[in-house]
Amino acid sequence: MSNFVVSIGRQLGSGGKDIAEALGRMLNIPVYDKRLLTEAAAESGLHATVFEKADEKESDSFIGNFAAFRSSISNYFSGEESCMNRDHLFKIQSEVMRDIASRESCIIVGRCSEYVLRNHPKLISIFITADTADRITRTMQKDNLDKEKATERIAKGDKKRKSYHDYYATTQWGDTKCYDLCVNSSRLGIDGTVEFIHEYIKRRIAE
Repeated sequence: MSNFVVSIGRQLGSGGKDIAEALGRMLNIPVYDKRLLTEAAAESGLHATVFEKADEKESDSFIGNFAAFRSSISNYFSGEESCMNRDHLFKIQSEVMRDIASRESCIIVGRCSEYVLRNHPKLISIFITADTADRITRTMQKDNLDKEKATERIAKGDKKRKSYHDYYATTQWGDTKCYDLCVNSSRLGIDGTVEFIHEYIKRRIAE
């Protein structure tokens, strides 16, 4: 298999999404973030709303909210589809992820991708973090929030991502042992981090 896949896990506010998109442009390969949900919806025949509701959400909160949003999407469900649950949605998304990785080189952001694709022969798994102050500043600017609200959003966002990841994976979200490369984007800045990771990826795929 000549295709390679880059999995990028990230703390909220670390610039992970921007880094992934810049790497995609430099490597000329597609980046799957929210786009992965669209692909999963198309493959399953379900409405994208179903996957968006479950996307990297805390497992317990998803259970509690499932009944609430279920009625709003009932028009898209029929027969066995009405019994859809979060585990089945994750399975569909994972199958789509593996299919994409088998046919093209790509970057996949979050969604347990480093775990789902752990058997891919050319997987490069990366986790991006940043200093708390930088994460807060970035979130304030991106979402137009004050410092208190940005700090709250970061705490909740990381909690949801960790809960989602650790529910489905046997590894721990953000555990350095589970990734090929862990990078603090505060050290080199976003552009410098992109260049650093790009060089690492080039060396890995040349092996």
